[in-house]
Amino acid sequence: MMRVEMIGSPLTHVRTPVMLNRLFARDGQDLRVEKRELDLPALGNQLAVLRRDPALRGLIVTTPLKEAVCAFLDRRTALVGIVGTANCVRVDDGSWIGANFDGFGFEAALARAGLRLEGRRVLLAGCGGAGRPIAERIVAAGAAALTIIDLDPARAAAFAERLRPLAAGCMVTVGQADRASHEILVNATPLGMRPDDVPPFSPALVQASGAVVDIVVSDQPSRLERDARRFGKKFVSGIAMVEGQAELLRAFLLGRAERETDLTDGTFAAPSPGSGR
Repeated sequence: MMRVEMIGSPLTHVRTPVMLNRLFARDGQDLRVEKRELDLPALGNQLAVLRRDPALRGLIVTTPLKEAVCAFLDRRTALVGIVGTANCVRVDDGSWIGANFDGFGFEAALARAGLRLEGRRVLLAGCGGAGRPIAERIVAAGAAALTIIDLDPARAAAFAERLRPLAAGCMVTVGQADRASHEILVNATPLGMRPDDVPPFSPALVQASGAVVDIVVSDQPSRLERDARRFGKKFVSGIAMVEGQAELLRAFLLGRAERETDLTDGTFAAPSPGSGR
């Protein structure tokens, strides 16, 4: 059986393997996603081993490896070139191509919740492996303004400079949150993986917002989720984001698309059930 490995740490609460394995089983595909706990120091050696494995179809990449894995790619989509992170790697006859569907999963989750990014003012906490592709989707979708806050302001500022030429009418800023100016709050940090984590947004910010998105997947509600529900705000969970990209991950791994948008604009049809590649 061919396999896809999901790599990163921690993997205790990840849902992607279960979702993809259900899709593969549904379509009669001889493919399975397996989890491999892997941290940054061990990444290079493990990828060297996987390079020699003929049963490997690809990788699903999560925290903290989304940025580091890019150094091991043979090719990358244009989006990965912009955001510098990949969450999916496909093996094409020994050549590794990296893509990133985090932003598309985020956008799909909001759409399913009845939320539009167009014309909205968004506050994004986190400019790491998931935050950057989410930021790209926010500006691509026509948001009016995007404010990025991060523990590393220099990293956020450097990324904002790369993002602004793509932002059209969206104002991209880096800095402090203004409680009066944000309609959608997005947590793209790891805060919330443990129920006692301090949330990235204060209760006052949550109360002043219109909706809250938390990409963290956890077995228990985070304090951010509890605040959002306490104030009656529309809440979008990390599980919804995973669900939003599962079909795209499947199609990319089994197909020959060279860009993420090949799978969202109809350029390439998703592989049919049982078709393999």
